[in-house]
Amino acid sequence: MVMICAEKFQPLISGAADMELQEFINGCIVVEQTVASIYRTFMDLFSEERSFWQDLYRDELEHSFWLSDSIQAEAIELIPSKDTLPSLELIRSTIDFANGQLVHIKSNPLTLEKALKIALQLEESMVETFTNEVTAHLFASDYESLSNRITAAEKLHINKIEDMMISKGFLQLS
Repeated sequence: MVMICAEKFQPLISGAADMELQEFINGCIVVEQTVASIYRTFMDLFSEERSFWQDLYRDELEHSFWLSDSIQAEAIELIPSKDTLPSLELIRSTIDFANGQLVHIKSNPLTLEKALKIALQLEESMVETFTNEVTAHLFASDYESLSNRITAAEKLHINKIEDMMISKGFLQLS
């Protein structure tokens, strides 16, 4: 089982960048990788919906790579102020929530409906993180599109999950 502790995620970047900023970017990467691990588990649990979960899994890994690539491009040095970052507590609570869900999934029976609800909660949590005020500043100039891409992709996941819930009769339009 992959388990990533919110208190111990390791900096992937070093140098001139502020430590708090490093923790933020690395925390976002950890969130994406943890959610990908959950979707990988769902692929195994729900074989009839395997392609659905596989798409989400691949997307989350891609988001993680986008964030890692931004580190390699040193885009983080373009951030105007650390005051625009969401709190590290928000990142840690998202990691804790995702890890808690992963433990629950691996140790309890799970219905497709519950899996979809968990996925929806995870995606909404990630959208909250990425649509924070930081998205206006995180990747200035050319890199602004990265935060916009991640936010749009997470919102697309919410739509995909809601569509699946509707098609399975777990969610009704009001």
